[in-house]
Amino acid sequence: MEVVLKILHFFSILFAGGVTVGSGVIQAAYLRAGEAPPPYIGKAFALLGYIGLGSIVALWVTGIGLSYLIYGGMAINGAFHVKLLGAAIVLGISAYANLHVHQAIKAKRPPNAALMKRLVQSGRLGLVLAIGGAAVAFSG
Repeated sequence: MEVVLKILHFFSILFAGGVTVGSGVIQAAYLRAGEAPPPYIGKAFALLGYIGLGSIVALWVTGIGLSYLIYGGMAINGAFHVKLLGAAIVLGISAYANLHVHQAIKAKRPPNAALMKRLVQSGRLGLVLAIGGAAVAFSG
């Protein structure tokens, strides 16, 4: 069971990271060109957002399962709690951003660019906490 959870956990990291990098590269290209993406690209962004959110939820489910299976619970160490805080920030921001984009698509308007920029910046803080906390929590 541990191996299956680890494989699913690692694939979730792969998908979440790929979505983050891929979306960022595409958005940056449109910003540099000074153009708004066409509607079909907007729909692709929304799909990538859902894939990213699903991957983050899968990370939570598999991560909780692994922590109970390997460590007997979530009380591993302080750095692990920092990791959880960062992961919670990323999950909350991803859920909110997906809701905002979904509402914008329904209203046939672009998402609020200033809000999305703030969400991305806050999400980066969550990633730093999650990755840094994990590196410390699971070292030596």
